[in-house]
Amino acid sequence: MIVDKSHSKKDIICLFKKHNVFIDKEKTKGEIVNEIESYIKDVTYNDKIKSVSDLKDYLKSKSPKQRPTTEEKNLIMFRSKKIIKWAKNDYIYDGTYNNKNEPYTDMMEIYKWGDLSSVRRACKLYNLSPQKINHINPVMTDEVKEEIRQNKIITKTSEYKMIIRRATKEDPIIISFD
Repeated sequence: MIVDKSHSKKDIICLFKKHNVFIDKEKTKGEIVNEIESYIKDVTYNDKIKSVSDLKDYLKSKSPKQRPTTEEKNLIMFRSKKIIKWAKNDYIYDGTYNNKNEPYTDMMEIYKWGDLSSVRRACKLYNLSPQKINHINPVMTDEVKEEIRQNKIITKTSEYKMIIRRATKEDPIIISFD
């Protein structure tokens, strides 16, 4: 079977892990691709990939994961940092940007790389701008969306209690956190 070269070894291992097939990480991508038929036999299917033909079509097609080249990533990071700097300076047009079309143009260039955290932050800050032209949401893969959702659950579970004890003339006020 032919697997598109845009799928990395890690992508293939994660895909099969989601479907209850565990592949040895020590194997090379070539070895994994050669043995892929045996892995496909043991797959348990879900809502996204419902059958063998869906799985084979997925592996034959280009990977949905976004992977910019080094030059593209440097340009994306520069534009993201530029938008973040503009936002931290209270959205003032002083030299970073001269009018409201320039940040919008930069956002339209980078929003499709939403798997990068700096792009997501730039989108968030741009959307808070009073001079925004349109609301722009970053494009993210399902894996990144799931990771963000899991991180939100983790951060919500920590709650702190503040206890204040009343003071007397001899004892000062005591504040403690649990």
